[in-house]
Amino acid sequence: MDSDDTRPRYTMLRKGRWYWEPPARLRASHGLKVASLGPDAPIAWAMARQLNQQFAGLPSAAKTPGTVEWMFEQFFEGEKFDTLAANTQRDYRWLAKRLCGLEIAGNRLGSLPARSVKARHADKLYATLVKDGATAAHYACRFARRVWKWAGRRDLVDAHPNPWSGMELPTLKPRQQRWTRAQVLAVVEKAAEMGAPSIGLAVLIAYEFGHRQGDVLGLTWAAVDTGSRQTSKTGVMVPLVPASYPEVAAALAVARAARAAVPSTHLIICETTGLPWGADHFRHEFRAVADAAGIPSTLQFRDLRATAATELADAGADLIEMSTHTGHLTTQMARRYARRTTAQFESAAAKRIKARGEREGNG
Repeated sequence: MDSDDTRPRYTMLRKGRWYWEPPARLRASHGLKVASLGPDAPIAWAMARQLNQQFAGLPSAAKTPGTVEWMFEQFFEGEKFDTLAANTQRDYRWLAKRLCGLEIAGNRLGSLPARSVKARHADKLYATLVKDGATAAHYACRFARRVWKWAGRRDLVDAHPNPWSGMELPTLKPRQQRWTRAQVLAVVEKAAEMGAPSIGLAVLIAYEFGHRQGDVLGLTWAAVDTGSRQTSKTGVMVPLVPASYPEVAAALAVARAARAAVPSTHLIICETTGLPWGADHFRHEFRAVADAAGIPSTLQFRDLRATAATELADAGADLIEMSTHTGHLTTQMARRYARRTTAQFESAAAKRIKARGEREGNG
């Protein structure tokens, strides 16, 4: 039960007036309505306690309206969140939990009114987050900035200033790791030895096609047979032509034969469950195979996508051709994934010298 000096649950202050406002899902399930409590805080809080006592059977897990954790919950229940990729949704829920557990002056961030969070608080929280890694800290701050912006447009917080904007975070160094073909084939071979050829097939597809892990695990036989698939993150349609890569075509022929014995809609099927791989389970088992194959821990599955883009650039593929594999929507994103290499420098220099000679020859 709330004490007299503790703000009651479900109270919200708007433009100088207090309201009792249980979450929308409770209003729908219990037939509740928002109640105006007036501008006087002691009177409004007393009325709110009476309402809470009257509806004492409401689930205790409901978040206090106006708090940071309540605001995150509103964001997760919104239509915009439903349009995000499954991996992004999972990341955002984890980041919200991480942020809510951090403390400001001895209080959990999640329990504080969202309107009370200031830029100085965001800076201090970043200093705590960065101890676990700069990449995760950046991601958390970008997520928070997005939610506060979303909430500001709905008057859940003050639209300006957004405490997570203008933080002047240090620029992250781009990853430079690349797989070699020998390393890819070593994982394919080791996966077969360990009774998990599906992991080897996933690595081979990611390496040759440049697809994200989620898209590789979600690849269906229907997509292969029709010759195209839609990427999960951007919704772009990209072609699928396994015959262009003989090793992929051979591996798919083996997988298709196995499918006759164990029917499945997906290409990448876990050998132990007979079902499509879950992201976390695959990540764990992939790492075990990669370690057994002698792959450095700094080399990750996601680097296969960057390797594909880099090899395409080295071979002289333009950005449009590269996008048929990776599905990149912009030149900037394609450039981000394609590592700068000596082969690209030499190719550019050769083109420049050739053009110079043609100019001088015509002069």
